[in-house]
Amino acid sequence: MTRTIVLAVLLTCFTSGLSAQCSDAGACSIGAIEVGPGHRIGVRYAFGKSGKADGLTFHTVEVEADVALFRTSRLIISMPWSRSSGPAGDLGGAGDLTVLWHQPLTEIGSGALSLQAGARLATGESDGAGLSQAYQPGLGTNDILFGLTYTAGSWHAAAGYQVSRGRSANAITRLRRGDDLMMRVGYATDLSGVQAGVDLLAIKRLHLSSVAGAVAGTFVDVPGSDQFQVNVVPSAGIPVTGAFTLRVAAAVPLRSRDINVDGLTRSLTVLIGVEARL
Repeated sequence: MTRTIVLAVLLTCFTSGLSAQCSDAGACSIGAIEVGPGHRIGVRYAFGKSGKADGLTFHTVEVEADVALFRTSRLIISMPWSRSSGPAGDLGGAGDLTVLWHQPLTEIGSGALSLQAGARLATGESDGAGLSQAYQPGLGTNDILFGLTYTAGSWHAAAGYQVSRGRSANAITRLRRGDDLMMRVGYATDLSGVQAGVDLLAIKRLHLSSVAGAVAGTFVDVPGSDQFQVNVVPSAGIPVTGAFTLRVAAAVPLRSRDINVDGLTRSLTVLIGVEARL
């Protein structure tokens, strides 16, 4: 009964028009890894809308593998496929591959400190169908990811950084995004078998993004593109059978992000997935 109530409450929240955004999915992956025994593989689906400003709709399917290596290390690989649609047209395709290494470092007090490091690779299209960067499945740059996570009992905290210094090949915007600094603190507990949790997630873009100017070969900064964001992220894991778990999550903004030149802003997000431990 408790599982049913928790799932119903979460799904009701997700469909009530809650906003969600993250300046970059790469930076937000720091501290989001649920470390457990053995290997893990999962697939999730997300439906998103960018809001009235540009009227974009997104459908994304992502496959993620978490492989246990050596005695304590883990390698996490995720690959998305997305389709966007809006006033200018529709575009779909494979997105950017993210590879992240998780390495426990040391115990501090009653908790443990671990390192995450890796990259978001520009495997997705960034200049397809003559559409702007916001429609593209890929961001067009190879970004470096690194951060630290501290876990103590039901609590966890993380700090992550994403280095993005390249410029997209998109013919319309030629977007260059700024670096991202991410901070996360969260709590997770077991409610009659349901793995319920909530995170507070803050992201600050440290530099203004820039796009192609009116004169060929020139670039201009986008005002407000370094906006600070704060999100509350509720989530739940509901055991289905055996090694399989149903996952649901959302992000509710306490401070919203208005600029969507990179296509990452969302005014509505619904996410559901299933994973298995092997």
